[in-house]
Amino acid sequence: QAERWNGESGQHWIAHRERHLAGHRRLVAHLFDAAAISPGERVLDVGCGCGETTIAAARAAAGRDDRGTGGGALGVDLSAPMLAVARRLATGAGLANIGYVRTDAQVSPLRPRSCDVMISSFGVMFFDDPAVAFANITEALRRRGRLAFLCWQPNLRNELFGILLRAFLAAGNLSPPAESPFTDPSWVSELLTGAGCADVQIDPVSEPAWVGSDVADVLSYIRGMRMVRGMTAELADDALTQRALADIAEQCAARQRPDGVWFRAAAWLVTARSQQSP
Repeated sequence: QAERWNGESGQHWIAHRERHLAGHRRLVAHLFDAAAISPGERVLDVGCGCGETTIAAARAAAGRDDRGTGGGALGVDLSAPMLAVARRLATGAGLANIGYVRTDAQVSPLRPRSCDVMISSFGVMFFDDPAVAFANITEALRRRGRLAFLCWQPNLRNELFGILLRAFLAAGNLSPPAESPFTDPSWVSELLTGAGCADVQIDPVSEPAWVGSDVADVLSYIRGMRMVRGMTAELADDALTQRALADIAEQCAARQRPDGVWFRAAAWLVTARSQQSP
């Protein structure tokens, strides 16, 4: 994952940062409603990427609690290029209560009992050992500290992912890409319970997501997606690839609105509390 996010995937994300920001905006609103960050709280943003959620968390935590302690946010991520963007954005926002650290939350010790709430917008799905990672994360939370994160529902429940898969699977004899275990609510619940969490709640959220200005824009974007690059390589046939892309273009055209091309996005909103002893 470090190689991936410091390489091609990280650069693709940076190049399309504003597209992803627009596409995730309505889902992220659910995340912040659930996290309910208050002034004076300390927030840990795991897999923060280019840092937009960390900036929003820092703004929500600004101010002082009844102990006179200032709140703030710390974003952690594996990707040096994405964190460089995050730091520039935070500087431009003029925030003093924010920081970023390049680290793997799975293996790097986080300061115990240092945070009131952990958030993540699709950033916790890439750990090699999620059980170890979440044990480390919950250790950083104060007793009864809160967790709130988004992860994807299965591919076929997400309109864009489903269209891509069906088009390529119809074009050739391909194996569907493996689903993340985070698509399974039962698995996620067991993971968090095993990491020392209580009050685990997993709710489906679905919102329209803007993906591009027009069909050509969307097609240009999806050609760089890891899923599409992998299926194109597996097909290894330009004619079959063009057939799949033509099918995708037709589906995009059917979803074109005056303000762009929109798809339905489906995620799980996961919340829990730490049970760690004081």
